[in-house]
Amino acid sequence: MSGSATSAASVSHRFLPAERRAAALVLGAAFMLLADTSIVNVAMPSLQRDLGASVPEVQLVVAGYVVAYAVMLITGGRLGDLYGRRRMFMIGAVSFTLASLACGLAQGPGQLIAARVWQGLSASVLYPQIIATLHITIPAVRRGRAFALLGAVVSCATIAGPIIAGLLIAADVAGLQWRPIFLINVPVGIVLIALAPRMVPAHKGLRLRLDHAGSVTVVLLLISLLVPLTIGRDQGWPLWGWLLLLCAPVLLVVFLRLESALERRGRFPLLRPGLWSDPAFRLSLALYLVYFSAVVPFFLYFSITLQYGLGYGALATAAAMAPYAVGSTVTSLWSARVVARFTAPRTLLAGCALCVVGSALMIATIGWNGSGRHLGWAMAPTMVLTGLGLGLVLGPLLNFVMARVRHDDSGAVSGALSTAQQLGSSLGVAVMGLAFFRGFHGELTDLDYPRLRTDMMLGLVVVVTAFALASALVWLIARGSRADRDGPTS
Repeated sequence: MSGSATSAASVSHRFLPAERRAAALVLGAAFMLLADTSIVNVAMPSLQRDLGASVPEVQLVVAGYVVAYAVMLITGGRLGDLYGRRRMFMIGAVSFTLASLACGLAQGPGQLIAARVWQGLSASVLYPQIIATLHITIPAVRRGRAFALLGAVVSCATIAGPIIAGLLIAADVAGLQWRPIFLINVPVGIVLIALAPRMVPAHKGLRLRLDHAGSVTVVLLLISLLVPLTIGRDQGWPLWGWLLLLCAPVLLVVFLRLESALERRGRFPLLRPGLWSDPAFRLSLALYLVYFSAVVPFFLYFSITLQYGLGYGALATAAAMAPYAVGSTVTSLWSARVVARFTAPRTLLAGCALCVVGSALMIATIGWNGSGRHLGWAMAPTMVLTGLGLGLVLGPLLNFVMARVRHDDSGAVSGALSTAQQLGSSLGVAVMGLAFFRGFHGELTDLDYPRLRTDMMLGLVVVVTAFALASALVWLIARGSRADRDGPTS
């Protein structure tokens, strides 16, 4: 009898065929979207040469995608709750594929910026359906593994984007230079569109009206935050940027009051105010924001250091950052087992602590390597260590939050978490940029390694501080979880 029980237990942790198909498709879509977030980083010199783009225009190619993606994530997630995951997955996939084609065919900087904004808006509809589909399709007993796989995809895609871009640009396919980094999405998108009707489970949705007032308010709120954070430094922190930032708290109050009024009238708000009553949800949003303010900026500024300070090519830059993804992928794949043995809060705390230590060792490594000789190889051990920490955070944190969420809220909550991640990334780029450039206003090509070496070390101080703050937030989450377990049970 014990043998049959053991067999049943082992089977229960294996994905069923339908679950496996759904997970494979949505994880493939996640890889495409996340790779496109970083794929432009190593293509900036090629874009400048081919399109005659200025530095601000190239930065808008990056910022246009990030801002458009972030401002619509909550609304995109709620659309899936209301009108069905499969339908919104299909709409997002079709739109993203067409936008990628427009990016690859762009004939000038303006056209490329507009197409990247279109890409970002499409991604904001598609990505929340990925998380929500995993949450709804995979039973709780196997959901930890599903989110662990998503964490591995996030890790791989972040580095694979620059590597893919480096390979395609180095190959100069058909003399197209940078264009294949966008055109490669077209066949991938066609496959997703063709398979989605059979592999993404049907979900009828709630068939209720979208909260239009809340949607518009939250978009304006996020624009007021993201636009200054993303392009404010490059514009010299103009007055309009500060005015937009001052509008943010006002819009936040308006949004919360609108949502509370809708809930009192029995309507369906964009993001239920009742969600905020859960301290773990509030702390997890804060953790997403703080943690990712350290992750994404590192890749951006380390890429600048390698390319402009040491003359690394696109492929060499991507290869130098690959150890980060290797470490993260390893622990992401094992994170579900680690959580089962040590609990989610302890796993998250261990991951944040590894990130603090790894990033501090990066500062020491750069300080030791005064000439920059073989810097990529010298940084590899510290990047693996930091990546190991990242893998212990990505999947477990997402599963920890989504486990508390009703199915009807899964799209909106996944959008909120992704929005916090994007806000954190933009905030980190802005804050780390202040330390990195320190009043520099010239062209990036004017920077040499001695200057960039000091800048990178100062930037990494910001990264270590953010990871340390994330550790403190995890400690608060762990304390709250213990209080829930030890509370009255009568």
